[in-house]
Amino acid sequence: MARYRTALAHPGIARVVAAAFVCRMLSGMVSLALLLVAKDASGSYANAGSVSGAYAVALAFTSPLWGRIADRHGARTALAWAASLQSLSFGLFVALVAASAWPALLVPAAFLAGAATPPAAAVSNAVYMAVVPGEEDRKTLFALCGLLTESVFVCGPLLVAAIVMALPTLYAVVVTAAVSGIGVLWLRAAPAVRLVDRERPPLTGPGMRIDWNRRQVHIQLVVAAAAFAIGGVQVSVTAHAGELGTNAGLFLAALACGGVLGSFLYGGLRLPGTGPAQLTVALALYGGCILALGPGPATLLTLALLVAIGFVNGPADAIETVLVGEYASPATRAQAFAVLVASNWVGFAAGSFVTGVVVQHVSTGFGALTAAAAALLAAASMALTVVRKHPRPRPSAAAESVESPTGRP
Repeated sequence: MARYRTALAHPGIARVVAAAFVCRMLSGMVSLALLLVAKDASGSYANAGSVSGAYAVALAFTSPLWGRIADRHGARTALAWAASLQSLSFGLFVALVAASAWPALLVPAAFLAGAATPPAAAVSNAVYMAVVPGEEDRKTLFALCGLLTESVFVCGPLLVAAIVMALPTLYAVVVTAAVSGIGVLWLRAAPAVRLVDRERPPLTGPGMRIDWNRRQVHIQLVVAAAAFAIGGVQVSVTAHAGELGTNAGLFLAALACGGVLGSFLYGGLRLPGTGPAQLTVALALYGGCILALGPGPATLLTLALLVAIGFVNGPADAIETVLVGEYASPATRAQAFAVLVASNWVGFAAGSFVTGVVVQHVSTGFGALTAAAAALLAAASMALTVVRKHPRPRPSAAAESVESPTGRP
């Protein structure tokens, strides 16, 4: 706990962490809220799935734009515009449902709400990089953020379920929008956000240009591959639960609990090795545990493996976030973190789709193998960067001359 106290002691950071957690509740609530309201309004799961999917697709492809706006015009400007537009979009969605409008109209309304998702994660991550100087404290903060994110995906659906039990279904979207708006306003007013806005370096140049150095491209691809794997795991274990006659929710809860535990322990420890080396080990363990799901183990072993997968995925997420920030220039950090959000969403969606096709047409075991392959490829690519950064030392000229008078072997 001492590591967490030290990291949170930096000026204004505790306020930013708390506000960002409230903002993250949107991620845990919105998909289920839109799904339930759209199903109730249209009576069709196909339409409900289209509504939820439209939100996710819009979020993935517009988050870099909001990051660009935060870098160019300031985080507080980006948060204010996004929160206003998303409130209007959610208001349109609620009005369409209340008016019993044509269900297909809910899809573009959800798309608009997703496109206006405030860049809260990108802004808070950029603040951590700017205010917290030490790499170890940054890792602790990002591990804490990972822990809180996992908690959101446990608490968010439970909160939506409680709302639906106590109030008409439509209120699930209303409360989700209200929670998001409160969180964004709280984050926008944080002194640390104001300070970083005032001191941000100028961003010049038109368009969506980001500082795409080779390391940044590589880490974003690794993030997408790891997200592909987790999307594949969720599809595979859901299918495996059906084969075992077990509740899939139990498996997904085990995955989330492992993530919370892994993030918590990683944030409190000082581990040896560089960030890339630690990420290589985490991804290798991650892929190995997913690989063990392939044979279709019994319920208890599956639960244990899912806890282990979550346990190593939590630290991997934290390290990835730190590296994304380190590989970006101070002027483009918000945009880099926004691209991180997009990489996660695109990778997760691709993993869910591809693994779903494999499970449907081949087998559940091959679905798990597909997910494992993505994680292991990411681990291998990180291992190559570690090896290239620390090549084997060549013998010195003096040593060579001792072996051969001419200096030749």
